[in-house]
Amino acid sequence: MLLQHYKFLDPGQARRQALAQQVFCAALAFLLILSEVFSSNIQSTLPTFSHLARLALTGGAVLLLGAKILLLTDYERRWQPVLAGAVLLYTAFAAWYGDDVWFLLAALVGLGAKDIDLRGALRVYLAAAIAGLVVVQLLHFATPLMPYNFYCRNWDFGYGHYNGFGARLVGVFFAWAWLRHDRMRWFDWLGLAALFLFTYKVPGSRGAAGAMAGLLVLFAVQRFLPRLFDNKIWYALVIALPIGLAAFSLYAGYVYNPEWPYERMALLLLSIFLSGRFEIWHNVFWSADLSVLGGLPTDGDEHHAIDNAFLAIPMNKGYLGAILVAVFFLLLLWRLAKHRHATELLCLVAFTLYIFMENKPFLLSANPFLLMAPCVFFAGNKTPAEEPLPVVCQRTANI
Repeated sequence: MLLQHYKFLDPGQARRQALAQQVFCAALAFLLILSEVFSSNIQSTLPTFSHLARLALTGGAVLLLGAKILLLTDYERRWQPVLAGAVLLYTAFAAWYGDDVWFLLAALVGLGAKDIDLRGALRVYLAAAIAGLVVVQLLHFATPLMPYNFYCRNWDFGYGHYNGFGARLVGVFFAWAWLRHDRMRWFDWLGLAALFLFTYKVPGSRGAAGAMAGLLVLFAVQRFLPRLFDNKIWYALVIALPIGLAAFSLYAGYVYNPEWPYERMALLLLSIFLSGRFEIWHNVFWSADLSVLGGLPTDGDEHHAIDNAFLAIPMNKGYLGAILVAVFFLLLLWRLAKHRHATELLCLVAFTLYIFMENKPFLLSANPFLLMAPCVFFAGNKTPAEEPLPVVCQRTANI
């Protein structure tokens, strides 16, 4: 922590921690307002105002998170600030090269989350996300500021695409379920179930709704059989899940023949169930020229958008980025399993299912689990398995 080296600026440990929490939570609120409100259709009706607001919110969040990482984070090892610097340099380059600023913002959030009270941060996350959603819906249905932009099917709810609305809903769902897991009451179950039904029936975002349903089922089973998710076999299956889904995505897109799909009826039926995604994987991913650094667009119109993060990441971030992101995610799963944080693993199982169907792994409003990044960046391999990681829920062994 840089302030510790300047005694005349150091307000003391207690005040430093409080200031760090306030700075981090303010940055979270800025980014959620950016994603919830100013990444909506208001950009087409108030372009100048929206552009200035996006610049101010992005710049403000970057400055706040940079101050948190540089001035208000306590690094126990000399290599930790070096690692933080390397992560920021790479993600800044990849964000510029692939036109994906949320990749850099995700890294800033993950690095800034070190030593933060995650429960307090999640409360701010929920408040800002819900408020942003309500504002957008009010403006969309009551004013001409957020017109309906036709895409293909279903109403877009002010976000240009129904899955954009679903991404914001699933972020609220994940944050709510994660924050309240250890204290869930009947109204939490009812509220989460209602949010799932709304997402499935109203916008029809099946990727988001499927992830919600999966997490509700996992939480329900865990409530009665907690030990079912606290054993080496289950942990191995969790770590194997993203590997298996990545391999299946590559295989299905490669062998699927959109000109005559009937030669593989099982794949055709599964593709129909998944809204024709195999044809998209075939035409978009396998027609793309991949490279080490990537840079290919993975969002936009139907000729570039690909609803699968396992394929979108190597397209946009290249082979190098795909390897680094995979190592990060698998290391996070492994460390959570090692320290027996079964509930966080259940949350990441649901998130893995979501990004199998969608392409928003670095969007903060869809992924509150970015707050677990310090478990990878700053938890050493020599940390005893008995010591809990900086997460929200109790370990299964302690329940």
